Amino acid sequence: MSDNDMPSSKFKIWMTAVRPFAYTATVSAVVLGLAITHFDGYDVHWINFFITLMGVVLFHTAGNLLNDIVDYREGVDTMVFPVSGAVVRGWLTEKQAMKGALVFLAGGIACGLYLVYELGWMIMALGLIGVTLTIAYTRSGLCLKYIGLGDLTIFITCGMLPVFGTYWVQTQTFSLLPILWSLPIVLITVGILHANNWRDIEGDNAKKCKTVASSLGEERSAKYYKALMLAPFLLVCGYIAIGLIPDSPILVPPPMLALIVFLAFPPALKLARFKKEQDMQTFMMLDGKTAQLQTQFAILLTVGLVISSFVPGIQ
Repeated sequence: MSDNDMPSSKFKIWMTAVRPFAYTATVSAVVLGLAITHFDGYDVHWINFFITLMGVVLFHTAGNLLNDIVDYREGVDTMVFPVSGAVVRGWLTEKQAMKGALVFLAGGIACGLYLVYELGWMIMALGLIGVTLTIAYTRSGLCLKYIGLGDLTIFITCGMLPVFGTYWVQTQTFSLLPILWSLPIVLITVGILHANNWRDIEGDNAKKCKTVASSLGEERSAKYYKALMLAPFLLVCGYIAIGLIPDSPILVPPPMLALIVFLAFPPALKLARFKKEQDMQTFMMLDGKTAQLQTQFAILLTVGLVISSFVPGIQ
């Protein structure tokens, strides 16, 4: 790989390596966890929130670097995209990227240890799950990403874990609320990964890398992607219906505020109706477009929950 186009700034090189554009998936999950906390009637502890956010972003960054190293080492990462691929471009060596990953991983662990000191063993348990899955997702040898468990790993580490973890840090209580409300957003997050893996089916099959997309094949991958785009809206409708039941076990915003997420339905429907054979350009950028939808949906859901927390009689 030629490095003639290497940026003169080390900052730009590392921005390409860590892929900050992908942070929206995990940042939105942490912010959603905070919104659920406030919606459920608890006070917000801002210092712990920012340490939680910092830790999650640091772990995400380490995961991005480790992922690039393993993909390059296994010969899976051979294409250059405008905003990623510092290792495959030759801008960073595997050793440099690994050092960076370890620094970010250490920073994430430091944030976790502070929260453990402040809040106890539960944070240690959640942190161990996160660190283990982050490393196992991208490790050499038995790699979760390459044995068809990538979608499940992302489902946990980029959705349920940060939402529930943020809620726990704030409340130190168990509740199904952050789990249930994490599901709509994390399905779209999984859609980001699936869009990427769907695009890479041919290359992954050639390298004998088993992803959900490569296992499903082209036709069923399209159906799976469609389901990931539409299911979040069905879930919200289901929650609203259950919330209307007297003494409902689910705390739900007023229907009009819960339905605010449907402002994101038109772009979701457009993506669900997308045909690869008719628009290859969109297909090549499908992960980015899915990430934009995920951000829109997360913002709308968060706004609905925050506004609802000020509505008398909800808690």
